Amino acid sequence: MSTRTGTGIRVQTHVRKELADENVVEVETGDFPEEKDWYLVGGSLITASSTTKGRKLVDNEIVHFGFSSFGSKYHRQGIIRFSTKRFGEIGRLPMEWGKSAVPLVNSGRVRVSGRCVAAPENLQMLQDVVLYVSFYVHQSIFTELCISTWRIDAPPNIDPTAHPLATLFKLLDMKPYQKAEFSPAELDSRKRPLNYEDPEEDALMLHVVKRGSGCQQDQEKDEQAFSESSLNKLVGAVDTYDLEEMEPPWTLTCNLKPYQKQALYWMAESEKGNKAEKAAETLNPCWAAYRISDRRASSPSIYLNIFSGEATTQFPTASQMTKGGILADAMGLGKTVMTIALILARPGKGSSDCKERVNRIEDPRAKTMPKAMGGTLIICPMALLGQWKDELETHSEPGSISIFVHYGGYKTNNPRILSGYDVVLTTYGVLTEAYKHDMENSIFNRVEWHRVVLDEAHTIKSWKTLAAKATFSLSSYCKWCLTGTPIQNTLEDLYSLLCFLHVEPWCNWPWWNKLIQRPHENGDPRAMKLIKAILRPLMLRRTKDTKDKKGRPILVLPPTDIQIIKCEQSEAERDFYDALFRRSKVQFEEFVAQGKVLHNYASVLELLLRLRQCCNHPFLVMSRADIQRYEELNKYARRFVETNSNSSTPRQSAATEACIEEVVEGIRRGENTECPICMESADDPVLTPCVHRMCRECLISYWQTPISGICPICRTSLNANDLIACPTEGKFQVDVENDWKESSKVSKLLECLEHIHRSGFGEKSIVFSQWTSFLDLLEIPLKRRGIGFLRFDGKLAQKQRERTLKEFNETREKMVLLMSLKAGGVGLNLTAASTVFLMDPWWNPAVEEQAIMRIHRIGQKRTVFVRRFIVESTVEERLQQVQAKKQRMIAGALTDEEVRSARIEELKMLFR
Repeated sequence: MSTRTGTGIRVQTHVRKELADENVVEVETGDFPEEKDWYLVGGSLITASSTTKGRKLVDNEIVHFGFSSFGSKYHRQGIIRFSTKRFGEIGRLPMEWGKSAVPLVNSGRVRVSGRCVAAPENLQMLQDVVLYVSFYVHQSIFTELCISTWRIDAPPNIDPTAHPLATLFKLLDMKPYQKAEFSPAELDSRKRPLNYEDPEEDALMLHVVKRGSGCQQDQEKDEQAFSESSLNKLVGAVDTYDLEEMEPPWTLTCNLKPYQKQALYWMAESEKGNKAEKAAETLNPCWAAYRISDRRASSPSIYLNIFSGEATTQFPTASQMTKGGILADAMGLGKTVMTIALILARPGKGSSDCKERVNRIEDPRAKTMPKAMGGTLIICPMALLGQWKDELETHSEPGSISIFVHYGGYKTNNPRILSGYDVVLTTYGVLTEAYKHDMENSIFNRVEWHRVVLDEAHTIKSWKTLAAKATFSLSSYCKWCLTGTPIQNTLEDLYSLLCFLHVEPWCNWPWWNKLIQRPHENGDPRAMKLIKAILRPLMLRRTKDTKDKKGRPILVLPPTDIQIIKCEQSEAERDFYDALFRRSKVQFEEFVAQGKVLHNYASVLELLLRLRQCCNHPFLVMSRADIQRYEELNKYARRFVETNSNSSTPRQSAATEACIEEVVEGIRRGENTECPICMESADDPVLTPCVHRMCRECLISYWQTPISGICPICRTSLNANDLIACPTEGKFQVDVENDWKESSKVSKLLECLEHIHRSGFGEKSIVFSQWTSFLDLLEIPLKRRGIGFLRFDGKLAQKQRERTLKEFNETREKMVLLMSLKAGGVGLNLTAASTVFLMDPWWNPAVEEQAIMRIHRIGQKRTVFVRRFIVESTVEERLQQVQAKKQRMIAGALTDEEVRSARIEELKMLFR
């Protein structure tokens, strides 16, 4: 029996067998001296095409290969040319071989050799030439199994179903002797059933946050574009959890509620995963097993991750799959105490889990730098560091747990010290700094942790940031994300959490983007179904409305009494406001007439800011006039240039003097640009050496540490000492002490505070405002009336924050806490207070709700009174209408044009 080629060449099938079974392997190992680092994977008969004529090939003649590629960065094609020593180039291999082999050869990990099997006696152009080609792979491609397989820097439009190594195996007709549980083709075609049915699926098409030009800034203001109801439908609705309860260990000193015992059971079971013995013998479902031809290989098997293309000779067990998950209970249900109960119940040190961790294959560096075996690492925002330490000490028996706070002057460079404690506390800022200085070998990466917990895990929602990558690099047996808002803007927020948890294959960006992100943005409901199927085993979420098995609320909190206090301006205030409104409206209508509203969006926000601040107190608007009269602005510019040149900022990143002069000229004209973090006009603005202006408090919160961090705009490294406050002779144009006048809103607040004081119940109050300059003004009447108060904002260092909160919890004299809304909306437990005053409405009502949740949460024993102050017949009233409209719009999917139209209509409402 024989096979006929396209040019009439007959190749006997027994020749194929001889070449495959005997001659070729023997000869090829002669071509490549037996290097222990190169293994024969397999070979194949390939019909190539000639690109020359008049040249001759003889049977079994060695051919040599040349490799090249062409095309764009993301769509490259490979070309494999073959030649002989006698005649030079003869022809080319088919394109499908070039597509897979060229990138592998260029990586230095694959070699190719070949011989001529059959060719015409006299070659003509484009005639068939039969070659037998052998492929060798370098041992480095058989990496020791790493804990991660995703490709963070993978191009988003790469075809994940065609990874070069997997494609090469397919071309070589290598079939796995053990298949992966599911394949890329199944997911790509969506043939695999998701086992999830939801009759409300069509109602769950969530708002798509577009990134079109002209409206990106306002979109970023929608910090929680997913409504609470939509989030609950996505990650698990009420009544979907029917869990067993687990009694906490005796070392926990507080009593858990039934729903918290259920969470403890769920978390403990999630950490166990499969039974250790069974898991150790089970192939990871994302991997397939192949046998290679070279018998010299220490392991005849090669395991291939069919989603990422990673290869290994080590058996990738199911025990290396995700252990942990996302505890997404709504704020106020006690995620902290549930986690503490888990730590006490499953400490890790000395347990069977610890032994399993020892047996896990470590990083290749472990051969020369063995990792210390650690306990639990908890990473949280700076504001919560002291609270975590207090909660751990309060809710555990003395001596039952050891705690180390790795922050400030108490940091260590010795991983053995960290591994000696049951719990290590640190901040995202400290972790990021350590990672930035040594991405592969920071002190946190030199410890094999039993458990890593991310508190306020939505902090890493942007997966390309250093903070997110620093968490991805951590090695641990279990991983947990604690967040009441796992999705804030888009589904991409969730992708970052899955990367941290190492959930395969969804921690591979190409797969996530292809099957979830892009379909969702295009309105494909299958993306939502897939997300639900992914999250069902990974996430637990309950809200205050969740019912237990008997239909009772899982958590009964004291009621909330929410009222809006209408404030009527005095005649003088109204005259001032009306004049300011008329001038602002004229400017806005000019933008409308020119069709440039969104083009001048920052200027429009500046107009609105002045109006909103005027509602709080006219002094806040008057304070802007002094910068126009600042006589030493040139002196300031010189100082700034000097600071820029002497700062620790790398010179190549430093701004030019011309750029600095331009910024200073803007200050001279009285401009107050928008803060790039909160998207409001900058409050207590600072300038960075890279000449970016933003709220001081926003920048410090972004850093997660008051000492140093990076610029959120250009990512230049910054130190707090390099920041310069924007120049003012004084914060206010008038002498606020001697010329003090109460605004209508301030008068209403003072009436409420004095009423609470006269009641004699000892109720504590928190006054929230988004402007620290307004808190400055409030201090004046409070001092004059003898009302004791404390203050908490972003200017406070970590120790000062702890002292302030501790004093507020214990004091009977200072019963009022003045708090920045930005500082008070993150993770704090403020149940010592029972009255909340919201002095000014925020663009996004979710921010206000988060602040209220810090008071109305587990541990609160009294009715919580919430008072929102709104000045009648002003932009504040109309802002409330806009908020209500935004809530109605959230559940719909909008096009770019609809988003732009909606923004303009909102702004027109405000300037009516």
